[in-house]
Amino acid sequence: MKTLAKGILTTLFLTLTIGFVFGQKGVEDGSRFGHGKDSIRCIKNLSIYRSNVKNDDYSAITKNSWSIVYNECPKASKYIYIDGIKMIEEDIEKEQDAAKKVELIDSMMSIYDQRIEYYGQKGYVLGNKGIDYIKYADNTVENFQKGYDWLKQSIELEKTKSGPAELVTFMSASKVLFSSGAIEGGQVVSDYGMVSDIVDALIKKGGRDGAQMERAKPSIDKLFEESGAASCEDLIPFYAEKFEQTPEDVEFLKKSTSLLRSTGCNESELFFTMVDKLNSLEPTAKLASELAKLSNQNENLEEAAKYYKQAIELEVEDAQKAKFYLELGDVTRRLGNYSQARTYALNSIELNPESGYPYLLIGNIYAAASKSCGEEDFEQKAVYWAAVDKFIKAKTVDPELTDDANKFIEAYRPHFPDNETIFFQGYKEGDSYTVGCWINERTTVRAR
Repeated sequence: MKTLAKGILTTLFLTLTIGFVFGQKGVEDGSRFGHGKDSIRCIKNLSIYRSNVKNDDYSAITKNSWSIVYNECPKASKYIYIDGIKMIEEDIEKEQDAAKKVELIDSMMSIYDQRIEYYGQKGYVLGNKGIDYIKYADNTVENFQKGYDWLKQSIELEKTKSGPAELVTFMSASKVLFSSGAIEGGQVVSDYGMVSDIVDALIKKGGRDGAQMERAKPSIDKLFEESGAASCEDLIPFYAEKFEQTPEDVEFLKKSTSLLRSTGCNESELFFTMVDKLNSLEPTAKLASELAKLSNQNENLEEAAKYYKQAIELEVEDAQKAKFYLELGDVTRRLGNYSQARTYALNSIELNPESGYPYLLIGNIYAAASKSCGEEDFEQKAVYWAAVDKFIKAKTVDPELTDDANKFIEAYRPHFPDNETIFFQGYKEGDSYTVGCWINERTTVRAR
């Protein structure tokens, strides 16, 4: 019995050995080329297709040899997958039949999947897979969703190893999905946050990657801005968190405040805080004036005056500085400092004598000061003569202000003294009169 059993085992061993020698595919045993005759077949076809591909030969022979290698020895070379994508791309671009094109795209996706199975680099390969799927598949919401999902997974895995093509395509897909209702605006904001963090990090790092991201950044920002997903409800908490993390990052502050401004979120407390911080780090007349206007709108008049003064100090253009003086004068009028308000209006006239607006302002300053300029009723009402003089001057300097000036004149004329009061004060219409207190201007006596 022992001799019989030994004989059976020997025969079985020889059978297995002969089978092994004659052939076994790499796909079956996990080796690079397989064994025996199958390894020879694999190496031969790998050599054929690689030589042809190097000569830009994508003939049927080349594709057949590639197919043998791809199916039988998938670990033979990473070039199997790189070359396979190139070959199938050419076929996809030439194919006119829609159904066949879909089959080719599915085959392309399978090549990417097999590359991940045998060579890893999942994040990198998924990035290419997502780009190509969005590039070649029909523009349906379902297809954009697939490409988006692959790209998102790629970027989450690769992080700062992600390339500009992956980031731009991902944001493009995010925009499309939001416009079709497939994802919420908050998701687009989150996508942009992930992408912009990577872009900013690489730009800061510099080098070749940084230069590439510098070129890609405007496209990424534009896709987000044009997506329509940037609602204040989503943006404010998003930027509040990032501002807390990097409160002195000038580039972040410039980008975020610009976006908040363009999306109508510039009345939020966060926007003011961020602009104020940016202005403290890199002060400009434009930022200071923006802070002044926001403070003015919120009735924070003393704060508005402070920022207008800073804007005037930093501004170099006379016309713009004249505008700031005018706005500062109006704020100062509302604070009740009438004499100083007039001084600012006069500063504006000095810088831009062709503008009639400062005269309108002075007229209103005088009208507001009437009750505090003189002890007697007649003296106080006489202030309105000086005010109307300024409205007349405004429309003389700038005829386009005629309607506005006339409205003020008609509004304040009823406050003039009547004829009886003028007579009892020893005056008559047309006489010269000097308005007292800090106004100290000569005017003409007129009855209402």
